[in-house]
Order: sequence, then C-alpha cells, then structure tokens
Amino acid sequence: MARRPPDDPRITDLRRYRKAREQAARRPPPRPPSQRLLGANPRARLILAIVLAVLAALWLGPLLVR
Repeated sequence: MARRPPDDPRITDLRRYRKAREQAARRPPPRPPSQRLLGANPRARLILAIVLAVLAALWLGPLLVR
C-alpha cells in the first residue's frame, strides 16, 4: 500500500527548503522603524497646524478687536 503524502509539502522538498533558507540569509535584516518627531500619525502636521492657528487666533483676536 502506498504511503500518503504529508500535509506540508515543505517537509519532503529539501531543495526548495534549502534554497529559501539561503535566500533568507542573503536578504538584509529589516530596518527598525524611524522615530518621528510628531509620532506615527500621518495627519500630525495638519493637527499641529490647526492647533497653532487656533492658539494664534485666541491670542491675536482680542488685540485686533481693540
């Protein structure tokens, strides 16, 4: 009676496994994420600009009303 093939084909195909392992060893390690001043939020600049505009309006508003 013939044996049933294993569920994971990588177990029996050593050439493909070794080739993949060698390619992974050649690949440079991933770079760590860069530390940004405003954090990871892509809209941080917009939020900061809005906050600065509101603060400027609160500070300059009473001066212009006089």
